[in-house]
Amino acid sequence: MGSKFFYFGFGSNMLASRIHIQNPTARRIGAGKLENFRLDFHTGSRNWLGAPATIVPTQGSHVYGSIWEIDMCNLKDLDDQEGVSEGIYIPISVPVHSLTTDTSITCRAYHLTNQPQSELHAGGVQENIPYDRQPSQTYLKVLVKGANETGIPEEYIKWLRGIRHNGKQVPPMEAKLELDQVKLS
Repeated sequence: MGSKFFYFGFGSNMLASRIHIQNPTARRIGAGKLENFRLDFHTGSRNWLGAPATIVPTQGSHVYGSIWEIDMCNLKDLDDQEGVSEGIYIPISVPVHSLTTDTSITCRAYHLTNQPQSELHAGGVQENIPYDRQPSQTYLKVLVKGANETGIPEEYIKWLRGIRHNGKQVPPMEAKLELDQVKLS
């Protein structure tokens, strides 16, 4: 196995200052698009005070995110961050289309062990999103800031801004990740 691996961050790890907290060797390759998956949110996170992101196989959908190159020495750190040993997330290997190089890159990604069974966020109707499917306001701001920083298409960022959140803030992360200028709809 090589000394580096590629990782597809579609949630908080789109933001460089977030991924570097536990994975200092991460180097952004650029934006990527994962076909036939959807972005969703489910269950709760003690750290984020809301539902964290996951990717769910969904024919015809796509998810944008950051492609990172990370040293193998940080693989366990990334697994630990994602709660693999606690059974929260499961690592998977997915083909991601690099918007930078126009090639397919096999990346490590993670999805929740407890995946949502229904698709609620796609249609733009956000009134009836159950509380356990809502990210915190802070978490959603991290996604929007990370997507902007990565160079993800504006239409997707607009969709992210409109996702219903639970209104909760995590002040230490708001300060550490400098989220005061991030606006949601």
